[in-house]
Amino acid sequence: MKILNWLNRPYPFIEELKNKILVSFSFGLFIYLFLVVFLPFGLDDIIASKSIYLMGFGWITALVLLFNYTISPLLFPKLFDPDRWKIKKEISFITVSILIIAFINFKYNSIVGYQFAEQHGLGYFILVTVVVGIFPVTLIVFVTELFLSKKHQKTASDISLKIRMERESTEPVTDRIIEIISDTKKDNFEINESDLIFVKSEDNYCKVFYQENEEIKTQLLRITLKAVEKQLGHFTDMIRCHRSYIVNKKHISRISGNARAYNVHFDKCIETITVSRSFPKEQLLA
Repeated sequence: MKILNWLNRPYPFIEELKNKILVSFSFGLFIYLFLVVFLPFGLDDIIASKSIYLMGFGWITALVLLFNYTISPLLFPKLFDPDRWKIKKEISFITVSILIIAFINFKYNSIVGYQFAEQHGLGYFILVTVVVGIFPVTLIVFVTELFLSKKHQKTASDISLKIRMERESTEPVTDRIIEIISDTKKDNFEINESDLIFVKSEDNYCKVFYQENEEIKTQLLRITLKAVEKQLGHFTDMIRCHRSYIVNKKHISRISGNARAYNVHFDKCIETITVSRSFPKEQLLA
């Protein structure tokens, strides 16, 4: 049960291209250095062009990972949704990558290493690639998740404390009327600034979460979140903290954190929203 709980924990998927390149070629370099230093699986018997031959395995690892990090999310955007990425998805992603690497290593050895390297079946290359790759990668995932969880929880706790302190010291301000003009014009929505909790993007629509007579309600409008953000530009407490959310800072009760991201919690609304990893967390303060 503990293992299942761990596998379902949030985990950050690499989104920036420079980080994808760095991680991919770091693993490629690791594989090359591992093979050069330890010469496992009979590699020490190779005499001619050993370094160049072993470098090929490193390049295969780097290019396969880079392809999977960059192209796969474009082909399967829902599967690679960063907001739903978990440890089990990360390990599955790595496992699939290792199997692809093993197959290409097999073909590489049978073609390039035919004259001087010992030939093995596909099953052997899968076993070798898994032994060399999966265990250190799983260890890295474990350590990374533990480190990021503690780091984000500490930051979230500090921000939550500041939010509580600011609430106690902030004087009430004059409530203003917010009007969101939808694309259809006839579905325009008016609400007191203090009653709007957050706005969520749903493709070409937006769902407004608000309170009315101590009850949480929603209103669906045909308008993009970018257009809503523009209309709310002069309301300083309305801030876009994620590509899918605009939040009213006055309704934030606390911040929580996990390895993947920070989450915003509200006073009366049970919904939580995700904060983009690139968003400056201090801006959530009033």
